[in-house]
Amino acid sequence: MLMGLKTASLLSFQKSRFEDFEGLLASYMQCFYCKGISVFRLSEGEEYVLLLFYRKGALIKDLAQPAAKKILKKLGYLDEDTLMGKLEYLKMRMQLKKSFPHEVGLFLGYPPEDVAGFIRHKGQDFAYSGYWKVYVNERETRALFDLYADCTHDFCLRLEAGERLPDLVKAV
Repeated sequence: MLMGLKTASLLSFQKSRFEDFEGLLASYMQCFYCKGISVFRLSEGEEYVLLLFYRKGALIKDLAQPAAKKILKKLGYLDEDTLMGKLEYLKMRMQLKKSFPHEVGLFLGYPPEDVAGFIRHKGQDFAYSGYWKVYVNERETRALFDLYADCTHDFCLRLEAGERLPDLVKAV
């Protein structure tokens, strides 16, 4: 997501591992904002915080796909809700379920057909499993997973080599 390939990513942080987690996050917010990345707190406890990093325009477009809208409507999301309203509803569903609701994949840019397949098959009978469980378009999705893996590897190498995070984050 930080390299501009994905709509969104979920990252969990153990706050106590940072001297000042809130300060560190705040120091990066301008960088994220200028690169077109928004941050939403999906879940937070005393020790951990789960953040959704997303590209607003791409997420709005993904959630507006007819197949995505159909899934969300069945789960109680309102068509007329703003993106923030949908994110708040997802957050509430996570709190109620105490786990990840299946539609979280739509918010991460997974194909709606794969999210629908996961729901229908209860996570079983998939064609392939990588970054998510694949039910349709296996060949194309495998190629996309390879691209994600290559990008992640490159990003980590560059970070380890001393490049600054703001310089690595791509604007889209």
